[in-house]
Amino acid sequence: MMLIKSEKIIIVGQSGSGKDFLLKELSKKGLIPSVKITTRPKRLSEVEGINYKFLTNKDFGNQNLIVEQSFINDKGDLWKYGISSDDFDSSQIFIMTPGELSQLTISNRKRAFVVYLDIDRQVRESRILDRVDNNDSVIRRLNADEIDFKDFSNYDLKVTDPVFDIEMILSLMS
Repeated sequence: MMLIKSEKIIIVGQSGSGKDFLLKELSKKGLIPSVKITTRPKRLSEVEGINYKFLTNKDFGNQNLIVEQSFINDKGDLWKYGISSDDFDSSQIFIMTPGELSQLTISNRKRAFVVYLDIDRQVRESRILDRVDNNDSVIRRLNADEIDFKDFSNYDLKVTDPVFDIEMILSLMS
């Protein structure tokens, strides 16, 4: 059953803030999640086509993307992320970075409800360390997030409670 919401929901938050958890919970409510495209290696817990579409750099370059961002991990590897135009049109829930969010057109931003998960660094660090993820340094990610989210204000709802209420978030969307 598809939940009827006119707005798209965009989840923004630092590493370990609960973005994937919120996406999964909203999906259980019937909202259609976006599947981001990336060139980074798959984590052990991730499923191709569910968490991400994992592509080579060459295949990534052939995509029609609405947003795109690149990162260099602590080993010097270039990782690209993006959301295809088709996926943006057909999906209802997205996870984006502040940089990706800033790439949306004004009309696409107006169609979205942005939830910023602003969770305490110690909570996020603990969550990340509990994952089996050796792709990148935890400290590098947390420090990069501090820079990426400095002065971030492009959101409709800011959540600071690490045990947030999904129903409350849904009730605020059109």
